[in-house]
Amino acid sequence: MKQTFLSILALSLFTISIAQNTAKLFPIPCNTYEAMEEAFINDPNLRTKYNLIQSEMELEYKNAISTSQTGKTAATVYTVPVVFHILHQGGVENVSDADINTAMLQINKDYRKLGSDIGTINPSFSSLYVDAEITFQLAKKDPNGNCTNGIIRHYDANTNWSQTNVSAYAYSGNGTNRWASNKYLNIYIVKCISSATSPCPPTGGFIVGYTYLPGSSPGVSADAIVYRYDFLASGTEARSLSHEIGHWLNLTHVFGSTNNPGVTCGDDGVSDTPITKGYFSTCPGSNAGPFTGCSTTENMENFMDYSSCPKMFTQLQVVKMRSAITSASAGRSNLWSATNLAFTGITSTTTCTPVANLMSNKTANCSGNSITYTDLSQYGASGSPSWTFEGGSPSTSTSSVQVVTYNTPGTYSVSLTASNPYGTNTINKNAYVSILNAWSPYTAPITENFEATSLPWDVTIKNNNSGSIAWAQNNSNGALGSPKSIFLNNASQGNTAGHLDIFETPVYNCYNTTGLSFSFYYAYAKKTTAQADTFKLQVSTDCGGSWQNVIGYPSASTMANNSGGVSATPFNPTTSQWKQHSISASLLAATNPNPNLKQSVKFRFYFKSDAAVGSSNNIYIDQINLSGIVGLNELESNINLSMYPNPTDKSSEIKFNLYHNENAEISITDLYGRILEVIDNLEITNQEVKQTINKNGHLSQGIYFVNIKINDATLTKKLIIQ
Repeated sequence: MKQTFLSILALSLFTISIAQNTAKLFPIPCNTYEAMEEAFINDPNLRTKYNLIQSEMELEYKNAISTSQTGKTAATVYTVPVVFHILHQGGVENVSDADINTAMLQINKDYRKLGSDIGTINPSFSSLYVDAEITFQLAKKDPNGNCTNGIIRHYDANTNWSQTNVSAYAYSGNGTNRWASNKYLNIYIVKCISSATSPCPPTGGFIVGYTYLPGSSPGVSADAIVYRYDFLASGTEARSLSHEIGHWLNLTHVFGSTNNPGVTCGDDGVSDTPITKGYFSTCPGSNAGPFTGCSTTENMENFMDYSSCPKMFTQLQVVKMRSAITSASAGRSNLWSATNLAFTGITSTTTCTPVANLMSNKTANCSGNSITYTDLSQYGASGSPSWTFEGGSPSTSTSSVQVVTYNTPGTYSVSLTASNPYGTNTINKNAYVSILNAWSPYTAPITENFEATSLPWDVTIKNNNSGSIAWAQNNSNGALGSPKSIFLNNASQGNTAGHLDIFETPVYNCYNTTGLSFSFYYAYAKKTTAQADTFKLQVSTDCGGSWQNVIGYPSASTMANNSGGVSATPFNPTTSQWKQHSISASLLAATNPNPNLKQSVKFRFYFKSDAAVGSSNNIYIDQINLSGIVGLNELESNINLSMYPNPTDKSSEIKFNLYHNENAEISITDLYGRILEVIDNLEITNQEVKQTINKNGHLSQGIYFVNIKINDATLTKKLIIQ
């Protein structure tokens, strides 16, 4: 169900909707200080480095205060190039460009004192809110000088982001895709942020964002902001991002160097922000105070609090941020330099070559269905795409969004060339699309026990970590005393941290089956008690184009408890450690999508090793069983059966579709059940059967039955000859 929570990310009042069936979720608005403390524990020398840098910056800040008070401040506007890295897997976390642009607009309003609500600031503090003269612009050139709009989409497993895994900053780190932190403010948009105290998916508190104060990041690769996708949907929510940028510019929370407001009276080291315990998701109706017992009047409207009415920075907070952005110690001073603004395309005339990129709503589908492609190329001021779709209709296009239909099963490539006045760039996606036959020879009910010599040719095994262990046939251990099963031999791999492996069944044809239920046997053990591997059973009704979790599948923890428990040695199950799990007909029918009466159903087993613990034990699957009730009415509808004219004084034409190599025949009987004719050499054109009944007029007036047998199912239609 949907639950709505009124929450604050240190800066803003926002409303979010989160699908949750268990405990209520609440925001952890900012996790900066926990992230910093984790970094200090992992590297004790980092704390010393941080304290030294902060001491230098404190001297620079005090000097800046002195300069500002003597009226010597030059009115310089500092511009910061920004790049948003959207880490996604094609879900809701893949936020739109419009959401990013809305967030950027609000951030600049906050830092330039242009918010629509500044007239409502408490008079005790309104005069302290000054234009920070810091502005943020999306980069126009990437590190290689190519065009960009500053919004980069990465299809990445790290969209559920581990705060403890700073090496996951592949794009601002030392890799080939690096966007250097001294040239760009890197902002990572992710689906969920986990820490040592808050998991993904969240069970209580969820982290909205975090960053590192200057000098505290565990290497340049971590000098960035990480932020939840669902806090960009409106301008006011984006004030939460203004808060994180405040930390990036060396501001602390107004209640001190902690993530927990309302505990003790805290000091942020800025003299014009009163001592306060801070507020969380509240903003008392009167600003008279005191409310936390720390100061006569408290600046609850400060962006660096957790209140529900954020509207301002104070004058000395602005001085501190401007001091940080000019400090060589903070690593921020190169960002706004004339050289860097030209390098990132902010001030120079953008004469950049395009970067081709594309996205599709699916990479698999059934024959006869379509896939939507979207041009994500970076063109600069102007440009256009040119597509080539192997095996598709149309086969070429120049549209930014194109729907392509695939009628023939196969694996196909997609190519996109992006062009602008300064050049072209082409991206080729070889074997990008998998199109399966919409009608399968595997008709439900069906069982797979893996006892053949090898796995069925049309199963799909996906190994998201190339060169390592993947699902395979096991020839020495199966359920019910059988010798074979499928398994992940994790124990032989060593470190499987974050390792994702998927086993997909063939397409099952359930077009004539209701009351479907699903069962399988499993055997699994954890390697350590703390192991938190992820197991899912998922279903698709479009040949693997889209997947949803089946309601009622067991968790990895449940399977371990029922089966092998915890074992430090490689797990090889005994007969008693094999356990069956069944998904009832009611649960399977309640799953979205419901596979009943669908012609193209696939199931898959999804296993991901715990990213933190670093190693998993073996898991086995056997005796996959899809059961149900076979009916006939649904069959008639699915094969588009028709017979016309009926009644007739001559002949009648019967038509129906055959989508695979089904065995089919037509027979004609009279009222006494006597077989008058059998037609097994059917006329088939493009999967459609057209057969003339009583073509030679040999049937006399009366009532007859036309029987259409397809595999093991038989449909009967009454035919009247007048």
